[in-house]
Amino acid sequence: MKNIVDEDGEIIAKVTDDHTLIGGHHRLAVAASLGKKVFWRDTGEPVRLDPFFKGSSHRHTA
Repeated sequence: MKNIVDEDGEIIAKVTDDHTLIGGHHRLAVAASLGKKVFWRDTGEPVRLDPFFKGSSHRHTA
């Protein structure tokens, strides 16, 4: 299991080793919408958020 942290080092999401999001969906979405950078806790590398929201069922409104 891996953790995704925000710029302050706070865990905001948990994912499996194959990058399946299992917790923190809302917090990750909020961070993305606010343009915040998120990182893998174990490596410190930036997380690309597109794969987590690709094919999302969220509606886009104008």
